[in-house]
Amino acid sequence: MRHGRPEMIKPKINWPGALGEFVIIVMGVLAALAVDQWRDEYDDRKTESEYLDRIRVDVERDIEKFSSEIVVLEKKADFLQSLLDKTTGSRFSEDPIGLMEAKVYSSFRGLPESASTTFDELKSTGRLALIRDLQIRNAMSEYYSAYASLNAQVNLFPFGDYGRLVLGIVPGDISREWRLSNTISKPDEFLQSLRLLEEHPDLPAAANIEITYGTALQFYVTLFRDRARELLLRLNEGQ
Repeated sequence: MRHGRPEMIKPKINWPGALGEFVIIVMGVLAALAVDQWRDEYDDRKTESEYLDRIRVDVERDIEKFSSEIVVLEKKADFLQSLLDKTTGSRFSEDPIGLMEAKVYSSFRGLPESASTTFDELKSTGRLALIRDLQIRNAMSEYYSAYASLNAQVNLFPFGDYGRLVLGIVPGDISREWRLSNTISKPDEFLQSLRLLEEHPDLPAAANIEITYGTALQFYVTLFRDRARELLLRLNEGQ
């Protein structure tokens, strides 16, 4: 009689059952991945919608700023022309406060800051790609980058000769009082300073340069207001 190791009994594998379990596990993993993907997509679309809503608000603010700026530049040009025509005296008798406002605007040389906080956030966080509409994304990028470039160029221009004339002739306390209280307690002194300004030999050249500069500003502000309106229209159509 031969003695040896007992023969190992190999367990039988239930292949159909094992395959079924494998399929269930794979299906579960795929389902979990699908849910995660759906959740990520949902979060992205929600975030995109929130950003687009914020961009709309920003662009609407820009349109308001540009419209206000156009009014300021129109008053600027109108006042400068009154100095050249020597008609500020008659205008003062009709509306001294309005004339003071126009005088203050006449030295204005800046552009309004664009409400670009939301767009800057999209760029700095790498989320610009969340905006799926390529046309809207490109329109936003072109609008904000072009205006930033224009603003940088405008800031390079120095304070003009006209501004220096006004600062040297019109008493600063009169302008300050109007800014703080919307009143003119020294109307005769203000009117006299305007007459001195009208008669200054350097005024014609300085005022003409300022009118030309202001006209150029008005052209670009109107241009960007139109661009902002077009961008807003795209945003509304993409809702």
